[in-house]
Amino acid sequence: MVSVIDSDRFRTLIDINAQLNSSYTDFRSLLKTIVESAARLVGAEAASLALFDASTESLRFEIALGPRGAELQGKSVPATEGIVGWVFKNRRSIIVNDAANDPRFSPTVSREISYSTNSILAVPLKVKDRTEGVIELINKASHGLFISEDLEWVELFAVQAGIAFDNARQYEKTEQELTYLQHKVQEGEGWHPLIFSSKVMHDRLELVKRVAPSDASVLILGESGVGKELIAEQLHLLSKRSEKPFIRVNCAALPESLLESELFGHVKGAFTDAIENRAGRFEAANGGTIFLDEIAELPLRLQSKLLRVIQQKTFERIGSNETIKVDVRIIAATNRDIEKLVQNQEFRSDLYYRLNVLPIQ
Repeated sequence: MVSVIDSDRFRTLIDINAQLNSSYTDFRSLLKTIVESAARLVGAEAASLALFDASTESLRFEIALGPRGAELQGKSVPATEGIVGWVFKNRRSIIVNDAANDPRFSPTVSREISYSTNSILAVPLKVKDRTEGVIELINKASHGLFISEDLEWVELFAVQAGIAFDNARQYEKTEQELTYLQHKVQEGEGWHPLIFSSKVMHDRLELVKRVAPSDASVLILGESGVGKELIAEQLHLLSKRSEKPFIRVNCAALPESLLESELFGHVKGAFTDAIENRAGRFEAANGGTIFLDEIAELPLRLQSKLLRVIQQKTFERIGSNETIKVDVRIIAATNRDIEKLVQNQEFRSDLYYRLNVLPIQ
């Protein structure tokens, strides 16, 4: 514990705690507040928050501030690499005041962003019995070195940050579930009954059973009324994502301006009617499946944004530069000759090939 109370820092910590408690309704905003607050507490030149991604066994720099922060944000490193990896693995805080000569230091990221790292203070971000990531502070703005008192204050702060992190994540999860339920009520639809007698449909469903376990994108082709949505439902119900949301979107039902907000969400003030932050369908579908019906009607500009979601699993809400990461399976459908649209440059060829991994006709 801090041996001698620094009244200025104590007041700063109280002020920071109030900010954390008021930021829980916006998860991304909270992450930024955590990083800004940690840097403010000890006068760090640069600061970042790396969160653990279990799917890749890596630590991803979700927020990075200070010189070269924009270049660092979004990068990932193996969860066992470097000082952040050591802190994450050992669940222990550390100060390294000669980073270049420390055997735990990995210069890879510093070289990539052309930033000289001298002094590092890193603390694990813990939630209950789990370590969610690492708060890393680099170089004192005064050109001095981090000291043990700095570490003690950041450790105190990290306890409050962990509580706020958990509260915000639980709030976000509840909001996603609420958004999903609202969409279901608005659609007025549940699962369609599976009733058929034709051999064609039987063969098609046998293909569905083989395709369903994969996470690859599926493109369903066929005229209106042949059961494309039913096939999409079965792909979801037979997949490992069956307990997660299944979100339907008709790409032909909304104008481009509204469709972008519907798919990707927006932040307060992004446009005239944006009176509050709103999650889009991709966020509502996180962990599950999104069904994009009438995909051929998707405007070219939004096709680019969809391609990025497929390739990088990230996007931004309208009016925000904060990157959101999602894990969704994409199923698309159309009754149009999409290959002809590609030839006529009305539909992106790279998006078509990304969607057409597992075609069903």
